[in-house]
This record gives sequence, structure tokens and C-alpha cells, in this order.
Amino acid sequence: MDYVKNILAIYRKASDADKDQGILWYARAKVAAKDISIRHDIPVRIVVGVMAALSPNNRWERNVRDAERLIAAYLNGDDIESVSVSTYNKMRAKAWAILDTMPCDDQHVMRILNGQKIVSFFSNIMGHDTCTIDGHARNIAFAERVGLTDNRTNIGKKLYAELQDAYNVAAHAAGVKAYEMQAITWVVWKRIHNI
Repeated sequence: MDYVKNILAIYRKASDADKDQGILWYARAKVAAKDISIRHDIPVRIVVGVMAALSPNNRWERNVRDAERLIAAYLNGDDIESVSVSTYNKMRAKAWAILDTMPCDDQHVMRILNGQKIVSFFSNIMGHDTCTIDGHARNIAFAERVGLTDNRTNIGKKLYAELQDAYNVAAHAAGVKAYEMQAITWVVWKRIHNI
């Protein structure tokens, strides 16, 4: 399958507004993290780590709210069980572990996250040029719309690496960064499929 061709086919459908929104997505996510960081006087890497941990199957707006509520509860001395989040309890535990250890560098946060998608998501928000491959990115590369709870959207390490490479090649061809290609194509995919 020609993943690069499929990715570029969606990219070519991007309006200028789609491109602007995609290019700015991760920068805006970091601004949201910085706002929480300032309000709670904790490092931005901790906030981004919490956001990344809470991201699986969680809409971004809810993710931001969940992260702030979890951080506030932690800093208030509340119990982890006092905060419900819109993702898996295992992910809430990872977010809590980041708060418990307050890592002093990105590498330590990524070791706690320990999942290819959430590590990439953390890296992208922090400004590192990698590419987050989620179910939507997979669907774009495969040129098919499969529900995110379908087993086909479970992405193993080999496929994850192949898709990251495909997004890198497509990004290079278009003159953007890999994470910008992923974000732009997601904006277009969302628009096309009314997601």
C-alpha cells in the first residue's frame, strides 16, 4: 500500500485555513499547557505529560479539562480516585505517576508514559519533530475510514514506524514538518468526514 500517496491525497484537499489550523495545532496545545502550568505553578513538561497520558480516546477539549482537574486534585492532596477522567484508569495512573515524580527532563516523562502514541503526542506538544500516529492518522494512510474501536486501528510497533516514515516522506515532499502533516491531514479528514 502506498501510504505516502494516500497521505498526500488528503493533504492536497487542504484549504489555506486547514493548513493554518494544522500547523498551529501543537503550538496551541502547548499554550494550553503553559496556561495550566502558570495557574498551578508546575513545569510545562509535567502538564504536557499529564495531557499525553490522558489523551487516549479522549477529545482534546475534555483532555485539557481532565488534565487541569487531575493536577488540581493532586496538588490539593486529594486521592487519585477523587477524579474521574474520560480515558482509561491505567492512563490516569500514568498521569498521576508523572505528578508524583515531577520528572526534571522530557526523557523521564516519556519513560513513564511508555506508549508509542502518547510518547509521540508528548513530544509533538513539546515541539519535537516526530509524528503522532493515532487511529485517524492510520485511516488517512490506509485511505479508509475505520472506527477507532475497530481492531484494525490497533497499531503495532512495526506499522507505527512504517506510518511515521510515510508521514515524514509526505511532509518532506510538501515542505512541512511531520507533525504538521499529521495535524493538517487530520483537520482535512475531520472536515471531509464531519467528525
